[in-house]
Formats: sequence, structure tokens, C-alpha cells
Amino acid sequence: MIEGSFDVTGVAAVPGSRWLITSAEFHETLRNGRPVLEAYDSGTLPSPFREQLAGIRHMATVPLSFDRDVLGTIVVSRRQDQPFEARDLATLEELGHMAVLALRNATLVDHAQRSDTQLRTSEERFRLLVDGVKDYAIFMLDPGGFVTSWNQGAERIKGYRAEEIRGRHFSIFYTPEEVAADEPARGLTAAREEGRFEAEGWRVRKDGSRFWASVVITALKDESDRLRGFAKVTRDITERKRIQDQLLEAERREVARLRDLADRTASLERSKSEFLRLASHELRTPAAVLGGYLSLFADGDLGALNARGQRAISVMKGQARELTLLIGQILEAARMQQGNLVLHLENFDLREVAAKAVGWARDLAGMDHRITLSAPAGPIQITADRERILTILQSLLDNAVKYSPEGGAITLSVAADASRARAHVADGGLGMHLEQLEGLFHPFGRIVTDETAHIDGAGLGLYIAQELARSQGGEITVESDRGRGSTFTLNIPIASPQAATTELTASAGGSASRSLGPA
Repeated sequence: MIEGSFDVTGVAAVPGSRWLITSAEFHETLRNGRPVLEAYDSGTLPSPFREQLAGIRHMATVPLSFDRDVLGTIVVSRRQDQPFEARDLATLEELGHMAVLALRNATLVDHAQRSDTQLRTSEERFRLLVDGVKDYAIFMLDPGGFVTSWNQGAERIKGYRAEEIRGRHFSIFYTPEEVAADEPARGLTAAREEGRFEAEGWRVRKDGSRFWASVVITALKDESDRLRGFAKVTRDITERKRIQDQLLEAERREVARLRDLADRTASLERSKSEFLRLASHELRTPAAVLGGYLSLFADGDLGALNARGQRAISVMKGQARELTLLIGQILEAARMQQGNLVLHLENFDLREVAAKAVGWARDLAGMDHRITLSAPAGPIQITADRERILTILQSLLDNAVKYSPEGGAITLSVAADASRARAHVADGGLGMHLEQLEGLFHPFGRIVTDETAHIDGAGLGLYIAQELARSQGGEITVESDRGRGSTFTLNIPIASPQAATTELTASAGGSASRSLGPA
């Protein structure tokens, strides 16, 4: 019997040479996986196989099949004139089946051995990696919580050597209080049920000292979901805990300080409210009475005064007017700060209020200043608080008079476009540098120089004017040139087509709430 091995193209392998099998039945076996029994004629083969296979009379070709794939063939030949029968085929097929099983088993064993080698290599690399970690305690527990592995980080953090701790229950790392509260078992139960458990708390070293730890316990399960043990990672975060505690303590102290500050501020607010109540009556009323009597003296109703007396009365009237204005400014600023400023909005002609303000300023300035009004022929309707707009214009004119100490021209001009009305107060007085303008509208924001130190005023007028303008949707801007004067401009929205009467409550900063009344 001569045997040969063949690939799926029908090429037979003979040591030292390759040759082509021309048997159609042989190709059919490789393609379709069916056995073939045939009479054989070696005369069709090329040399040297014709001589080597001379005398072959019959050949049986049996496929080596597995899961519908043909892995190869077994070829059996006979020189005697004895055809292969069905029982021979059955024997050959059984032989082929055993050969395939042996081949598959050998392949599986080889794969398993290689996988096992790779797994052991991977486990060894992982073990070396874990053992080399020194900042984390990484160790394994069996399903009952007993230590089975131990890395260098665990030895450094907890103080136990590997031979000391293996086989001991991990509850040894917990404080007595947590052991009594069954915290170790709770952690394992949570990890087993949820797959992972995380916590922070005090842990105990071998020497009994405690450290604040961040702990992660992970359940390890096989493919059948059976618990194989736990992986536990512990990190010493005592320093982080100390810093957090310091921050919390600082925060608590700051909260206490702010609470105390709030209490003192509330007390000051109550004191300020009481002062304002007193100022409203105890200061404003006497000032008004004083001003009234001074007017009587000036008018001669209380007897004739000589020229010297008239000058004295004039000075006293000016000071009384300044006192009354200051009291009013203080009360107005306080109402703004407390959010108690009530504005009564209505539609009116800005020209009328401007004319009233100019008349007031002329009485204030006397003969040293020439104060004029420039206004268009037609009305300029705006929606605002009439008295507060008058206060704004008076404040701007008063400021122009004060800072034009040598006298000169002051002009109040009003105009409007489609959306805004404007009132400009221009003077030819001292003027200001650009850097001096920033604090001009702040409370008590006076600009004090050698030239202005003698000028009366608390620095509240422009602050109040700006806040009144903003509370009504407006704004005051300023342009100034040192030595050539200043121009203050009030911008205010024109009249609203809606209802003409509105009550608005405003506070410092321009925030406001309003309620509309009937037109």
C-alpha cells in the first residue's frame, strides 16, 4: 500500500517533489467531502510517479472532515486486484474520524497550553506591577474576608509584612468602634451585591496609630457569577483630610464672622433708621423755622436792618439753605439705600420743569452768574417723577454755580429725539481732569483741590441725581476740560404712550418695581 498526503488543490506531497493528481474523484473528495472508491491506472501519472506507483490497481480516498470543513484526506491503495468494498469504506471512515478527533484534541491542547502560558505571564506581570506600587495598599481577600495577597504599598501604609498578615481577617485594619458596628461585613456585603464599595474613614496600622483612608472593595466573580474573592485598594489620605478639616474650620469661622457682621450691620441699620426718623423731625423742622425767621428779618418784617445786618442775614440765609439741602440729601440717599424711595411717574413737559429749575438757580446765584434756558418751541413730553427731575436739574445747576466761583454764564438747554429727551447743563468754571471723573457720582464723591477746598457741599448731590436718573430709566453723563468748564447731560426716555400715572419704588443702583394707576 502506498500513501500520499494532498492539499485541497489535489497536489500530492512526496519527499523531494510535488506532482499533480489528475483523478477527478480525488478532487471531488476534497471539494465535497465524499469518499471515493476507484480502479486506478498509474499510466496516467507523470514520471517519476508512474514507476513508483506502478502496479496500483485500486485506490480509496476518504475525507478528513470536521464541522463541514475538509481538513485533508486519507488515500489507501491496493496492488492486488481486490476492489475496496463498503465494509472497507466504513473502516476507513472510522479511521478518518479518529484521526480528526486526535488532530482536534492536539490543537486544543496546544491552544490551552499557550493560553495558560500567556495567562501565567500576564498574572506575573500584574503581580509585579501591583507589588511595585508603594502609594496604595493593594491586596486580595478570599470570599470570607481573609487576606490572600499583600503588596509593598500595603506593607508601607499598614505596617504588616506579607507573612504576618496573610490568612488574617481584614477587620484587623478597622477601629474597634467600626468593628463593633459591623462595618467590615457591611463593606463586603455591599461589594458582593453591588460589585463595588467605596468609603472613607479611620483605619488602624500595626502599631495602633490611625490614619484617614480612602477604601475601594471590588468583588471578583467568575464566568458563572460565583464569588471568588475581593480586591481591596486603600490609600492614606490623612494629609488631605487635615487640609479639608482646616478649610471647613476656616469656613465655619468665616460664617460666624459674617453672621456677627450681619448682626452688627442690622443693628447699624436700626440705628440709622432711628437717626433718619430724628433727622426728619428734629433737624428739618428747626432748620425750616430758622430759615423762616431769617426771611422775616431780610424782608424787614421784624424791624429795619442796616447794611451790615442785611449782609449778615444774607449769609445766614445761605447757610440755612445749605443746611436744609444737606438734610434733604441725607434723607433721600438713605431712602435709596433702603429701597424705600417712591417715585410718582407722570407725563409732563420737560421745558416747564427746566424753567422752574433755572428760576431757582437764579435766586441761588444772585448777580454773579448769568443763567439762561434754551428750549425748543414745542413741548418735550417725558414720563418721570416731576419733583425728582426738578431735583436732578437743581443739583446740576447748583453744582455749576458752586464750581464757577468767579461767576460767568451757565446754560440749561433741553432737546429730544425719537426716543430720548436730554437736558444739558454747561458752565465755564473750573472743570476737571479726566481721571477725576470716575468717583464723581459716588456717595461723598467730592473733588477736593486747593481751588475747591473752600466750596461747601457734602458730595451727595451728584450721587443722588445719578441714582434718581437711573431709577427712571435715565443716565447722567459728563464732559469736562480742566480750566474751561464742564457739561452735565441728563438723558431720560420720552413720554410713554401708556397710562400717564405710575407709582414706582426704587433703590440705589437703579432697580425698581412699579404699579400703574388709572390714566
